[in-house]
Amino acid sequence: MLKRLLLTFSLLLAVSVLRADKVWLLDGSVLVGELGQLLDGKVSLKSTSAGELQLDQSQILRIETEGSFHALTQDEQRVSGRLLPGADGQLLVSGQSGSFALQNLKALWGENQVDPTLPEPPQGRTWSGEAFVDMAGKTGNTEKFSGGAGLKTTLSGPEDRLLLYLNGGYARENSNTNEKAYRGGFDYEHSIAQTLNSWFVRGEIEKDKYSGLEWRKQLVAGYGYFFFKEETTELRLRIGASVLRKEYEDGDSDNSYGLDLNLHYERQIDEWGTLVSDLTYTPGLNDYDDYRLYHESALDIPLLFSKPLSLRLGISNEYNNWVSEGAKHMDTTYFAKLVYKWK
Repeated sequence: MLKRLLLTFSLLLAVSVLRADKVWLLDGSVLVGELGQLLDGKVSLKSTSAGELQLDQSQILRIETEGSFHALTQDEQRVSGRLLPGADGQLLVSGQSGSFALQNLKALWGENQVDPTLPEPPQGRTWSGEAFVDMAGKTGNTEKFSGGAGLKTTLSGPEDRLLLYLNGGYARENSNTNEKAYRGGFDYEHSIAQTLNSWFVRGEIEKDKYSGLEWRKQLVAGYGYFFFKEETTELRLRIGASVLRKEYEDGDSDNSYGLDLNLHYERQIDEWGTLVSDLTYTPGLNDYDDYRLYHESALDIPLLFSKPLSLRLGISNEYNNWVSEGAKHMDTTYFAKLVYKWK
């Protein structure tokens, strides 16, 4: 029984050798193995004796294949079939008349392989996202608690990007709730003719129960330009027209129209952090003294250098030129958030 198994194995091995492709080199050596593809002057061959090889096309004299191959010549002629050796430096195709010079081959690939001369298909859209939580408290003479959570997801493609987000905040002091706000929105950006120019549209809706504001709805559309957009760094300017509607709990409402100017900077700092900074200026069209200036900068630091969990430390400043009597123009917030990211 054992002898029969050994005999069968030997026959199979012999058949596999007989079916292998052959490559004759200019130095007289002959290589036997599985021919891969030819591209950019290099030929790949999985040799039965020497393993994976990369051969220079200029050093090959003849080729013989057991199976069918596709070939593209320098003058863009395409042929298909089993390759046979002709005169030195020439190749024949089984079943076809005529021959062509081996050195005239631009590309060669197997019958079941993808044409390596075709451009790669454009990158498809991919999803990524993040979720965060933050909280703070105080006990003693005053009991305080504040917290927040949010979710953001992004669909990115070679020419566009869609951002969806939802977040909320809650705070109480001495058992009295003084903040309960929710915010959601979208941001869509599309490049113009695959340049650094783009157009965008952004919408946001907010409900803030303890500010007297029932709903705040905003829609912005306009033009964007990337001063640079690289894998680790980008700087973008946006200029848009804004429509803002405020609906109050007492039933009143008002609409305002203005501009929306935003400067966005983002940088990947080596392997340990990401810095994101935004500066937004929103003047009213009816009165340029009625404007809002908002800035936020945040640094994401991977916890123990282990992604996708990170700590986000940041600061935000909001300046309103028109405020009620006795109120301050500037509000500054320091924050720390625990962020989970995924792709």
